[in-house]
Amino acid sequence: MRKEKTKVNQKMKILREVQKTTRGITLIALVVTIIVLLILAGIALNLTIGQNGIFSRAQDASNTWRNAEANEQLAMQEGTDLIDQYLNGNGNDQGSGGEYNTGTTVSEAKNQNKFFEKDTTIKDDLDNNVRVPEGFKIAEDSATKVEEGVVIEDKDGNQFVWIPAKTGEGVTVHTEAKGDVTIVYKRTAYSSNEATGETDSRTNSEKIKHSSSSRYYYTEALPTDEETSVNAWGGYYIGRFEAGDKESTEAKTMRSGETDATITIKKGQAPYNYITQANAKTKAEGMDTVQGYITATTKLVSSYAWDTAISYIQIKNSDYGTNSPEGNYYNSDSFTYTDIKGVLKTKNNKSDTLIPTGQTTAVSNIYDMGGNLYEYTTESYSSEYYPYVERGGDYNGSYGNRPAGYRNNTGSVVISSLGFRVTLYCSTES
Repeated sequence: MRKEKTKVNQKMKILREVQKTTRGITLIALVVTIIVLLILAGIALNLTIGQNGIFSRAQDASNTWRNAEANEQLAMQEGTDLIDQYLNGNGNDQGSGGEYNTGTTVSEAKNQNKFFEKDTTIKDDLDNNVRVPEGFKIAEDSATKVEEGVVIEDKDGNQFVWIPAKTGEGVTVHTEAKGDVTIVYKRTAYSSNEATGETDSRTNSEKIKHSSSSRYYYTEALPTDEETSVNAWGGYYIGRFEAGDKESTEAKTMRSGETDATITIKKGQAPYNYITQANAKTKAEGMDTVQGYITATTKLVSSYAWDTAISYIQIKNSDYGTNSPEGNYYNSDSFTYTDIKGVLKTKNNKSDTLIPTGQTTAVSNIYDMGGNLYEYTTESYSSEYYPYVERGGDYNGSYGNRPAGYRNNTGSVVISSLGFRVTLYCSTES
């Protein structure tokens, strides 16, 4: 009996110990649970209202949205203002002081020294029209009267001179030198060349002979695009200088062979010689693309453009087509010039020296049409052996025999005395 009682007491003792241990574990678990809950509560509170919390991020998102909305409205307003500026001719452009040219006269446009944002017709000092293509400006050294040579310039400084003309009855030009003058866009026989009065059925153009005894003749159909442009705007542009070679000029050397180069129409360039007629035509026609002209089209000079330019020049120099002593010829008077290396030199009479562009024949702001280089045109000669045509004289010829109006037939030759000239026509698209 005593043993059983002792066993019962031992069991009760063990049970009381277990109960104490269990109560201790429960308190620890409770404390741990509370601590964990406090930590979670702190985390939740920080996520909600902390610096990077939900409320803070929500506020940032709200501010970002409002700023974006404000910026969008500002951008829309700026776009509207810009469109309004363009419509009023005051848009921005590259390198022209923040605005496009808004001049309505040659003098105003020249003073602004900015590029035109669109094709624009302006007036010279004598109320003659001048059509200026998009992306061009009036050159700083341009005349302000058409008869003296209104010069336009592109972003790279290439220059062209405005020639007033139309086909048919022509265009009337107001001048100080000769009063009202009519200029017709047409072919003309100058110097020893002879107009036959006969029409070539294939080209519907007059046959012009090298001389009265010639068996063959020169012809050229009136290019439709040229006719359309000159009649729409009353004129066209001719290169102020014969074509130059950009890369040779930068290397300070004259061309010595048939190498490909970038066309320049500037003063002081290595003349672009050593080229075939076909390549000259390709280079001239591709210049507008190379230069990024938007509306203007470039071409190799035609017989119509060449002869009309001479007719225009003769407002100031009446015998220029048949006698051009102003050019660089073998027998021209001595003159000083700057060579391709920038050295001042003298070209003597009876010496044949090819010189850089733009240093002789300064008539009506057009250079090099008399002397320096013969120049290819798009006119044709009826001989299958010499189908191409060169105009003007060259540096080793006589101005009496080969003046600016002179025509000569040639094959597809690559020589030092033969180059080319570029013309430019304004777009007729609205």
